[in-house]
Amino acid sequence: RRLFVRERADGLYRVFTYLAAKLVEELVLSIIITLIFSSYVFYGVQLKGAWVVFWLIYFIDLSVGIVLAYLVAALSPNMDVANAALPGFVVTLLFFAGQLITVDSIPPWWQWYSRIDPLRYAWGALMINQFEDNNVILAGDQTILEYYSLSGVDKWAYVGYLSLFWIVFATLALLALTFVHHQKR
Repeated sequence: RRLFVRERADGLYRVFTYLAAKLVEELVLSIIITLIFSSYVFYGVQLKGAWVVFWLIYFIDLSVGIVLAYLVAALSPNMDVANAALPGFVVTLLFFAGQLITVDSIPPWWQWYSRIDPLRYAWGALMINQFEDNNVILAGDQTILEYYSLSGVDKWAYVGYLSLFWIVFATLALLALTFVHHQKR
């Protein structure tokens, strides 16, 4: 952070240039890693659905996590706060994504949090990809997609929502890097 603050104050580059370069660097590496890992998992576990969709969801979700980390780091006064805040926030997202507590079981006053949870859309799109053509009947004559309230949901809409989170978090990270100053030069 000190290097970024000093170089920005010296006028070496704009905040947008810095963030764009960092994100491109991270995303290029993420493409390679997600291609290898998603192939290994998809075919190794013999998942159903389309591998390309599986990879795309994994890549976008990882990209959302990367840009979220930049946002939290920009908002945090130091590394200790960022290292505590990011995992704490992500754990709360896990509770409302739909797999630990089904969306229908979430209390009404917490429904809003489930709707702004990027993990809900990533997990939902993965579930639809896996079970849309291979929907297993559970006890009680419900399919898996019906049990998780995903029946009739468009996986591409969920992929689109997940992509919107990337745009929102990237915009907020840019604003935070531009306007939040924790140090004095």
